[in-house]
Amino acid sequence: MSDTGHAAVEFAMAVAVLLLPAALVVTAFGPWSERRVLAESAAAEAARVAVIELDHGAGVAVVAQSISNHGLDPDFVRIGWCGADPGPLNAPAGVCPMTRGSSVEARVDVWTPLIRTPWGDVGGLWVTASHTEPIDLYRSFG
Repeated sequence: MSDTGHAAVEFAMAVAVLLLPAALVVTAFGPWSERRVLAESAAAEAARVAVIELDHGAGVAVVAQSISNHGLDPDFVRIGWCGADPGPLNAPAGVCPMTRGSSVEARVDVWTPLIRTPWGDVGGLWVTASHTEPIDLYRSFG
């Protein structure tokens, strides 16, 4: 039995089975990590601003500015308040009570592509982050 001529087949199989999936995983990690950090910072800032201003709309404006700074389309971000499932930025879901001693929770979802190609993104998933900010017991209102 002769083993000549199998190196090309083995090389092609190694590239297709081992190298290509590994390269896809490595290239998908960067955008996922970036969007995860964006979701965490947007949720934290939204909750903080909503507590300071006592207005959910101010928190949504901060998230809109944050995604604009990253060059994202507003359709790729959702926000929800106090346990509600997140909705689009123009109609955020949920309302938190703004009273002394209560907490405001902001949950932000950001769409993340799984595979980026020069011809467009393939697949994707929502990356979620939430942040809870307390309203001070001794805060003055108005």
